[in-house]
Amino acid sequence: MRPSTRAHLFFSLHVYFFLPTQASRCTSSSPHLLTSSSKQTCPLPLAPDLDGDFPLLLTPLDYSPWTSLPICEASSSPPEIPYFCLYSNSHHNHLGYSIITTPEVAADSVQILDTALPRRQITDPPYKVVDVPGKGKGVVATRKIKKYQEIMVDYAALVVDIGFTVGVDVWRGYKLLNKAVDALSDQGKADLMGLGRTSEQARDEVENVLRTNAFATELGGRGHMAVYTAVSRINHGCKPNAYTRFIQDGLQVSVAAARDIEEGEEVTISYITLGKTSKERKERLKQWGFECACELCSAKPTEIEASDARRRQIEELREYAVVAFQANKPYQALRLTRQIISLLPAEELFPFYSEQYENMARIFYVLGDMKNAELYAGKSLDVLAEQGYIQGVTGTRQELLEMMWKKFQADGDQFKAAR
Repeated sequence: MRPSTRAHLFFSLHVYFFLPTQASRCTSSSPHLLTSSSKQTCPLPLAPDLDGDFPLLLTPLDYSPWTSLPICEASSSPPEIPYFCLYSNSHHNHLGYSIITTPEVAADSVQILDTALPRRQITDPPYKVVDVPGKGKGVVATRKIKKYQEIMVDYAALVVDIGFTVGVDVWRGYKLLNKAVDALSDQGKADLMGLGRTSEQARDEVENVLRTNAFATELGGRGHMAVYTAVSRINHGCKPNAYTRFIQDGLQVSVAAARDIEEGEEVTISYITLGKTSKERKERLKQWGFECACELCSAKPTEIEASDARRRQIEELREYAVVAFQANKPYQALRLTRQIISLLPAEELFPFYSEQYENMARIFYVLGDMKNAELYAGKSLDVLAEQGYIQGVTGTRQELLEMMWKKFQADGDQFKAAR
């Protein structure tokens, strides 16, 4: 969804710029102990000392909301990360959750995780999980689902710090992974271990589940892998009819329809970045151990070639537009961006619309044409609102526009300083 690193400064999708910030994140230097009133106070990191011992006389109240004392393994990472620990709560909703991370991240994240989940309940889900020929389990619509309608809300049952995978001895790591699964509720363990496993590199069943089903996410400023047991039942499609929206509260994720989905139609999401050619998609999908046979990949060779040509053209135009903009050729950038927008419908690249409308607004802003800048900024906000990315954002439309102008100005100042 993004252009090259060099191009990112001026042409990028600023979805998260408008999302609410993570609520009341604690700092790990807080002088408060973790107690049942953790929503008003911030905890100290809970971990053993350098001898591997926890403080004496700890009670369940002291390590709430975890339902048992953390289990830690020594790390070979830099000295500032002496341990990776398992923190779990088997009573959280119907699945429970387990997190393997650093003590500092666990302490900083308590207020995010110590909430009722999921944030929104869908009382009459418009789907069911069924056997799909050639794919194992899949999700199928039980009635018509309208474009941008929310399909499901899920939360992470297992979260693992990426640093843990290389910072802890492999066999001790596997042991802790299995303890993380055992710490879930009975339903949580059954749902997690019932997920597909396609990794040929994994030497442990839980590792296989992680490699096959995990999403990349961030917790406490560190990269993590998160497994969502319901969302993981949704199969891949290169031209998907649904998409994921990550919710900052409670490591939750929402799935919404990218277009109208008919009753009986399989719900699909893309496991990879949208907009790639058939060759690129095939290469990136190898990690999941299957060859895609979706409608796009199984089309006639001439149709696949035409689709690949459009996708290559879109990517090239995105790069050229950035170069033109940064070379102080806004009218050329404008013409290229309009060409991009004209190519998007044929490939159903719905996430790109907001990006390109924002780029149009940015160009008109630089040209001093505030009427058109506001027009296209409004189009970008409208798309984000329709797609559910800025639901619940406080502030009027004018305030959101002012945020965009400030962002454009700051990006421009940053670019000038870097030249």
